[in-house]
Amino acid sequence: MDFFQSQDRARRNTGLLLGLYFAAVISIVLLMNVLVFFLAGFQDSYIAATQQVAYDWQVFVGVSVVVIALVGLGSLYRIHSLSQGGQTVAEMLDGALLVDAQGDIRKRQLLNIVEEMAIASGTPVPPVYLIPDQAINAFAAGYSPGDAVIGITQGALEKLNRDQLQGVVAHEFSHILNGDMRLN
Repeated sequence: MDFFQSQDRARRNTGLLLGLYFAAVISIVLLMNVLVFFLAGFQDSYIAATQQVAYDWQVFVGVSVVVIALVGLGSLYRIHSLSQGGQTVAEMLDGALLVDAQGDIRKRQLLNIVEEMAIASGTPVPPVYLIPDQAINAFAAGYSPGDAVIGITQGALEKLNRDQLQGVVAHEFSHILNGDMRLN
């Protein structure tokens, strides 16, 4: 597969995800309006008995504005909390900053691999966070190479040999260099 084809597919997928996000917001708005309609319509026993239930469009607009405002404020809060850099993401996952290996040969090996990859790629050495999870996983987070971090799970550190760990770290550096960690 061609790199440019992969890039085009990634852009299409990003557009699809944004479209699904907006469809979800519209669905929430409509469902909240249906809920308000039924609650308001069945509150008065006379209206419910005579089936003369009519929905006020001002209420529809008001409920819609409130729901969109709540979703917007929640999104802005999340964007703001994540805009502080990759360390925020790592700390949200209970990651511990790995500064000194403290005599642990596996941790020293991981730090060496990250330093080697940073030198090879010409980027600053990102802080490494150790995530307390037995799954084999890793991530790169941040908005730019200067504030990027690499998170590695305890499981990856324990179960992968040096070559495999180097491949995982190299993959995360590709996210840093291509800038796609911002989207993630």
